[in-house]
Amino acid sequence: MKNPYQHCFYLLLFACSLLPTLSHAQAVDSVIVTGRVRNLSARLYREAPMVLVSRNNILQANREFVRPSPLNADGTFRVSLPIIYAQEEMYFNYGRISTAFLASPGTLTIELNADSLFTAAVPFRFGGVNAQINQQFARYKAFEAVYPNKPDGKKLSAGTGGLGDDAVYRLVSSAYKAPFQAFSAKEKPFPLLTKWIGYTNRYNAATFVYEKAAYENQDISKTLDDSLRPANDQLLTAARASAMNRFGTYATQRLSAQAVNRANSITVRALAVLLERYGKNITAEERLRLHEYATANSARQADLRFFDGLVKRSPDTLQRLVNYETLIQRAIRQYDSTTVDYLAAYWLGTSLPTVTLDFAELLYDYARPQLKSQDLAESIDELYRLEVKDSTRIKAAMQTLRKAPTRTTNLEISSGIFITKDDFGNGANLLDQVINANRGKMIYALVFSPSDEAGRQAALDAQRLRNAYSARDFALIYLPMAGADKSLWPEIAIRYNLAGDHLLLTDSQLFDAIERLRPNDDMSATVINRVGKISRRNAPLPGDFEEARKIIDKNL
Repeated sequence: MKNPYQHCFYLLLFACSLLPTLSHAQAVDSVIVTGRVRNLSARLYREAPMVLVSRNNILQANREFVRPSPLNADGTFRVSLPIIYAQEEMYFNYGRISTAFLASPGTLTIELNADSLFTAAVPFRFGGVNAQINQQFARYKAFEAVYPNKPDGKKLSAGTGGLGDDAVYRLVSSAYKAPFQAFSAKEKPFPLLTKWIGYTNRYNAATFVYEKAAYENQDISKTLDDSLRPANDQLLTAARASAMNRFGTYATQRLSAQAVNRANSITVRALAVLLERYGKNITAEERLRLHEYATANSARQADLRFFDGLVKRSPDTLQRLVNYETLIQRAIRQYDSTTVDYLAAYWLGTSLPTVTLDFAELLYDYARPQLKSQDLAESIDELYRLEVKDSTRIKAAMQTLRKAPTRTTNLEISSGIFITKDDFGNGANLLDQVINANRGKMIYALVFSPSDEAGRQAALDAQRLRNAYSARDFALIYLPMAGADKSLWPEIAIRYNLAGDHLLLTDSQLFDAIERLRPNDDMSATVINRVGKISRRNAPLPGDFEEARKIIDKNL
């Protein structure tokens, strides 16, 4: 059985280009990674003509920011990456060979010998910044690879049933520490390596505890909770990003579940200020009343109808901001200022991929100035740059969509992205229309929710399936659940270059189409054969790449 507490990384690869500086952004340091693949053969160069260097963002553990660097003819390479924290765990990949390394501002070198690339236990030779630490880390990873008692998620889950939080943490932490303790008995580690691996093991155990608590909808004791997040940690690793994200999910879940009462709700002043600033069609008289409420920071029970009426004029915008303010007010009563700052940044970081460009700008301008930590502020700036970097192309494509007739068939709004919609048509008929347009091809149809992280990930994963086949043999159909904002999915599709046929259906139309597909879950995939007949209902989702390919190949 799948371990419900085991974290699963979904790596979304983005070119991390340095875009023009934002109004809030500050200059960040950089690490320059240089090196050489010695004795590079023509064959190896054809198979792997570039190296990849990547890093994390503490607010989005499911993203890995990748910078590619083509190899020169002599096997040399050079790449520069921004660095936000004093020390950051980064990742080097060449072909099938990869390693983590510890980066700091400055220059770091990595050399490999092609003659022993796949035979040496430690094929990397480090120089420059943190050279000794990285070389010893490579030896540790080689030792860990053959260590017989590595932590096993399934066994840990089975062995922690019925235990209290502290006992669970001690058991899991001990399991994660075991390989490094065995290595330390064989070779004395440098202090910085001990810190690096020690914190990694600690955060891995913390991730387990937070996932278990979130899955079981249980509170973690405050004493343990505080100890899972070391204060003033200036070392960023994948394990830390994962643990902090799991904490953000856990804390948001618990804070949102609190009973709604005056002590836990947004203040009158905060709500009045939000309505003044972001409310739609607010009259001069209403603004005067809001100003009076904000000054007094109080309102009678009878005045709530006035507030509700204003909120209903812009429900999506105001509701998100009200939820944010409510979350922060509740967090202030339970956590220290550093933790509250992280929760504010985490909320913004997780919100940005789920909203349109205009809404992303609004949320960023509202929440970003409230962050006190420079590291978190720079982390948000990095995420925001990625979300808006193609704003010109997105706006042009959305203008094309807005100008299109109500009934639109196979409209290409951006390269490879085709839209079909008809607000007054039957959903099943619209689906048949797209299927018939792709007769002669195997079709993979994905039903998902754009507002859900798992749904967006599945949509991204589907591109890998599409790229595995010729356009003559394979077609990809996206059926996003409509949601409140009709612009959301087209913008996301353009932002991430999700080529395929996008069927934009209303809620009732989607119900008609789903009756035809008969899925078992909210997110599902269907394989349709070359003559337009359903070959496999509830097919493997695109994240299960090999299983999905088996079904498709069987029907090609």
